[in-house]
This record gives sequence, structure tokens and C-alpha cells, in this order.
Amino acid sequence: MEKTLLIMATLDTKGKEAGYVRDCVRSAGVGTLVMDVGTLGGPLTEADIPAADVLGAAGLRASGAAFAALCRSEAVEAMQKGGIAIARRLLEEGRIDGIFGLGGGTGTAIAAAVMRSLPFGMPKVIVSTVASRDVREYVGTKDIVMFHSVADLLGSNRFIRRILEQAAGAICGMLGTAAAMQNPAPIVAVTAYGINSRCAMNVEPLLEGRGYEMIGFHANGVGGMAMEEMVGEGLIDAVLDLTPHELADEMFGGYCRGIGQKRFRAAGEAGVPLLLAPGGLDNAVFSPFYPMPETLKDRRRHDHDDRFCVRMEREEMIAFARIIAERLNESGGPACVLIPSGGFSEADMPGGELYDPEVDRSFTRELKRLLRVGITLEEMDVHISDPAFARRAVDIIDGMVRSGRQTGPRRSETGRQT
Repeated sequence: MEKTLLIMATLDTKGKEAGYVRDCVRSAGVGTLVMDVGTLGGPLTEADIPAADVLGAAGLRASGAAFAALCRSEAVEAMQKGGIAIARRLLEEGRIDGIFGLGGGTGTAIAAAVMRSLPFGMPKVIVSTVASRDVREYVGTKDIVMFHSVADLLGSNRFIRRILEQAAGAICGMLGTAAAMQNPAPIVAVTAYGINSRCAMNVEPLLEGRGYEMIGFHANGVGGMAMEEMVGEGLIDAVLDLTPHELADEMFGGYCRGIGQKRFRAAGEAGVPLLLAPGGLDNAVFSPFYPMPETLKDRRRHDHDDRFCVRMEREEMIAFARIIAERLNESGGPACVLIPSGGFSEADMPGGELYDPEVDRSFTRELKRLLRVGITLEEMDVHISDPAFARRAVDIIDGMVRSGRQTGPRRSETGRQT
């Protein structure tokens, strides 16, 4: 069966480039649908989905005073809203298999918003003039590939044609492998980050030995939120949240900040088994690009690389316990907390710069006090990197999964139920 690619562009300014991509893709045996998300004028290439239809999907008329009165930001927001509605409908109807966008700041913002609304595993590529910058606002938590156009997408030339050919070839290759990711093994999500990665490394072979696949998420702000989204999409069967470290950076604006209010809630909402350990909660991470606030300047410190970890003290540990307890208490699924009383990170062990078992115990005491009946808290007199801790964590999560208490069908990587 022929695959179909949705191509999005502001055809009033990038129509020639979009038409070139369409021709490259068709020559590779892939069908196309071209969506116009332009806000300035008439299209330079014929669209299968005109701008009027996109605006209509957003509840606006393409002509008349209503649209003319919109400022640029409002017009972009309308194109994002309409593009999302159309792309989701096309996916549900089985009419598209991947999505391709190209543009400057405006075209990238529109295409990226639509891509972020689509499921993990669906091929997503953007050729963009802004891909050399911090692209977090565009990529978010989704598997979006961004090609830097280097030169502006303005004027036809052999350099830009080469970039577009390569990007078109890349997404055609992605479309050819999109169905190869199915696997019946249950998937366990595991959080990790540098100063606490040994725990996740200990866990992986144990999970594999029991018939699970492990998917690791770097607890860097985006990683934790990506895990939450995949749990919400039904792609994850169980969660070993071994590294809720992002809470510390969220509180102080550190390297792994940006988790918002959704973190630690998806598993409970989906009824997915969850085991949480306090990995990395003993410190917040800063760097030359994420400077430490003055309020922490006299704290104990551990140098990691060009980043450094600052000790969280009793006040912060109690605050973390309250946040975690609040969110776990909302859980509608099986949940457990496993505490390694011997230390929460590689720097929090005997001889380490951040070792302080009494401060760690303040977290445990507060969490015990606040957790509702039905959520188990178990302590082990080992460090979090001890293999015994990993074995116990896998024992617990395996027992939860085998009890059959999780709810809802797991979905495939493209969003279809399995």
C-alpha cells in the first residue's frame, strides 16, 4: 500500500520549496497531500488543503473582516488550531502516514505545533531556518526531526534544493520503516540522569530477563514530560520513576527545569503501575548556561562536568516530599515508593560531597506522614546504586504488572490500539 505524506508550508512565501519537496517525495513512490498554512497572500503552489479550509477547521472564515482583523500572532494561532484538527482527522481516517514541514519562524511554529499533537512513532520532519537555535519550544516532547536549512528558504538555488532533497529522502526512508516497531513485550519506562544512571543500568538486564523492554528517559525536564505523555497515550505498561530529580531543578531554575504541573500524574491517571524512588532529589544541577541562584551560593557542591550539583537541604527535601505525596495520592492505579536509606545519588554516599543521611531522612519521614493508605513505602538499607536496590525495584514492579491491575489497552507507537 502506498504511503502518504502530509506536507505543510506557508505557500504564500514557501510555495516553490513545498512544490519541490512534493515532487521529490512523489518520485520516491510516496503519495502527498499539501496543506497551505499561509497567512499573507495567495499560494505559489497548488494546495490539496487550501488555507481557507485550515481556517475553517479553526472556526474562522478565510475572507472578510473577521480574518482581516486578526493580528499576525492570532492568524498563526488559527492556522495551528486548524492544522491540528485536520491532521488528526486525516490520521484517524488512515489517510496520512507522516508529516513534513518547512519554513522560517512562522512556518516552523505552525508545523511544529501540528506535529506535537500527533503520536509518537509517526515520522515528523521540519526543514527550518531556526533549527540552529534552542529548538525545545518547537520539538517539545515529540520525536520531531529538524533539518537546519542554513540559508534562508528564499529563492530557488541548488544549495537549498539539495537540503530539501536530503530531508525528503530522510522522511521517505522513515515511512518505509514506520511499521517495524511493533513488539508484544510489555514496556517499562525508567527515568535516569548522569549522577544516578547506575541504578537504571542495573535495572535493564533484570527487566529484560523477565520479558520486558525498558525505555529510558533522561530526567532533564523534557525527558520526564515525554514519559508522562507516552504513558497517557497508552504506550507504557509500567513506570520505574527512579529519578524524580527534575523537581529540584524546577524549584531553583536548574539544568533540568521545565516540568510544569503534569509531572508524576500520568501513571496514576492511566492506572499504570508505578514505583517511585528518590533518585537525585538530594541535589539541583547548574551550569554556565543555567546559573545557580544567590540563595544557594554557600551550599555543598559536587562537580559533575561543566555542570555542578548543589545539595538540597532539609527544607527542600520536605517540600519535595509534599509535592510527590500530593500527586501520588491522586493516583488511581497501583503505586509504591522505594527508599534507599544509604543515599539518593552517586554524590550522596559515604565520602561523597553531598552525603547527608539525616537530611535524606527528612524526606522519608514527611512522605510517610502524608501518603494515603494504599500506597506502600518501603525502605532499604542500601545505596540507590546497589544492585540489591534494582532487584527489589524490579520485583515490585513485576508483581504489580502480573497482578493485572493496570487498566486500558496499550497503543502501538503510531497511536493505534493493540
